[in-house]
Amino acid sequence: MKKIVSLATLCTMLILNAYAQDSIPVSRNKYIQFDAGIGYLRTNMSSVNASLKPLGYHAIRDNYTTASFSTAYFYNRFLFRGEASLILPHSINQPDNMKTTFGGYSVAAGIGYVVMQTPRSRLYPYVAIQGFSTRLKFTDRTPVKDMNELISTSRRNSSIQFSNASIDAGIQFERMITLKNNQWDCPQNNKYMTIGFRLGYNWSPGTVKARYNGALITGAPEYNFQGPYLKVMIGLGKKIRNMKWN
Repeated sequence: MKKIVSLATLCTMLILNAYAQDSIPVSRNKYIQFDAGIGYLRTNMSSVNASLKPLGYHAIRDNYTTASFSTAYFYNRFLFRGEASLILPHSINQPDNMKTTFGGYSVAAGIGYVVMQTPRSRLYPYVAIQGFSTRLKFTDRTPVKDMNELISTSRRNSSIQFSNASIDAGIQFERMITLKNNQWDCPQNNKYMTIGFRLGYNWSPGTVKARYNGALITGAPEYNFQGPYLKVMIGLGKKIRNMKWN
């Protein structure tokens, strides 16, 4: 009888030990994050300026301010992000009562991988494909005396557009600040905010000729959405931790 009890006890312990080895808790961290940023963009306007120079126009600058908004999803160390950015317009008064204004926007979708992560910071490179649309506007600033002259006088207002795709590659560093959860929040789901910066480069495979009302025109300038950029980002996010047994 004692042998039977001892054997049963041994078998039970072996079964429990095998179950404990197979049932290992695995943590899968997910992050949902919303970022807003303001930055500096340097782009190449040399071809556009070359086409405007014979008209006696002043050069359009290469440096612009950008504003962006992005939504990011982290699964452990993998990043999936969508972003929309504005190239804030800049105007220059030109000869013969004319004004030029250059600006535009871009929309991007990208992936990344977190190479360094601590409870308070993380660093990750990323790459994205983005579509851009920029526009050069010409505005007639000729003064008028009254409403009659305003209506009867023809204006030299027009715009040309550059649209194509480019590759955006860079690296982002974030400082993570834990926020206090509400009393009814799940303790595994932590809220946080981020402050960081992003350094990257836009690369376009080729130049784009300007279009007027969607059509190519003779002698139109070319433009290349290419150059470095820097952004300062601030964001809000939520960490969702899943515990699963394997």
